[in-house]
Amino acid sequence: MSLSRWISFALLVALTGCAHRPPMAVQPAASSCRAVAPDAARAVLWMSPDDARDRDHLVRWCQTVGPVLVASPGETNDDTAPAAIADRIAIISWNVHVGGGDIDDVVSRLRRGEFTGGHPPPAFVLLLQEAYREGSDVPAQLAADAPLPRPIVERPPSGIRRDIRAIAERAGLHLFYAPAMRNSRNDRPTGPEDRGTALLSTLPLANLQVIELPFERQRRVALAATVGGQTSAGIPWRLHLANVQLDTALALTRGGPIAARRRQAEALLEALGRGDDARTSMVLGGDFNTWLGNKEPAVEVMLRAFPDTPHRDNVTTWRGPLGTHGALDHVFVRGRFRSVNTRRLPERFGSDHYPLSTVVDF
Repeated sequence: MSLSRWISFALLVALTGCAHRPPMAVQPAASSCRAVAPDAARAVLWMSPDDARDRDHLVRWCQTVGPVLVASPGETNDDTAPAAIADRIAIISWNVHVGGGDIDDVVSRLRRGEFTGGHPPPAFVLLLQEAYREGSDVPAQLAADAPLPRPIVERPPSGIRRDIRAIAERAGLHLFYAPAMRNSRNDRPTGPEDRGTALLSTLPLANLQVIELPFERQRRVALAATVGGQTSAGIPWRLHLANVQLDTALALTRGGPIAARRRQAEALLEALGRGDDARTSMVLGGDFNTWLGNKEPAVEVMLRAFPDTPHRDNVTTWRGPLGTHGALDHVFVRGRFRSVNTRRLPERFGSDHYPLSTVVDF
């Protein structure tokens, strides 16, 4: 978020009214951006607000981006493979700042056990916000009046900028990516880009779900999927994962930014409740853009829905220019686990956000 927008928000924190929240509904795949690549037959449940105002905005923004990406190592997704043996799983939630965060480095450190006391986790998942995709999947030309947000083009400390598909292929990870918005203009010489949310996983991803949130300032898309395995004692487990980035809208005519984020949080919970199994243990992570930290209604809504979330004081997860900072990122948990530990990693690895690491023991 720019410093000017942060200052504008500071002037509006008193606006906490809450407008009516439209219901969510399952939507057909009527637009090309709702297609799935490269495996067009892969089933993805798509949910959007059942409100004409939201639909009109979301359709226009959807037309500027490419299809959903679902890929597995070697382009295979063998449902008959034996269940993975894992007594715990590590989950990283991180806003990677559209190329700035060094995902390759974080994956390498995860595999060396640097974030888990020197013991590599048997399985891990990355919940990434502001990931980007480039290439021919993204529409090359757009209408003159198409909504085009300001492109964000960052580079990691290594200087080598890779899109989410290339990162997944290099790391041998399962990928689920849904773009939220365009990340390039029509005249960009290096090719079109879009940006959105992504899941990278050592385990196959099932029960894929894309959730368009109520429209505020920009189109926002959340993802959900299920992973599973069994403990070393032979006990099977399933874990539902969700990944979101809420909007930074000022929403002056709709109750203000705090009300906007609450609307989106409530819609997300409603959509997740209609998934494959609303009772499955779940970890939800993301960039909630909560400038009031734990005091925001969006966080309070989530804590009621995720009562097993470990208590965490406000911890800075984003740093911006001139010393600006905020507790914008959160992880929420529900389910019966042996233990759950969430902490902020000590570095930003090139992003403007710190990753949050959650280790769940079954």
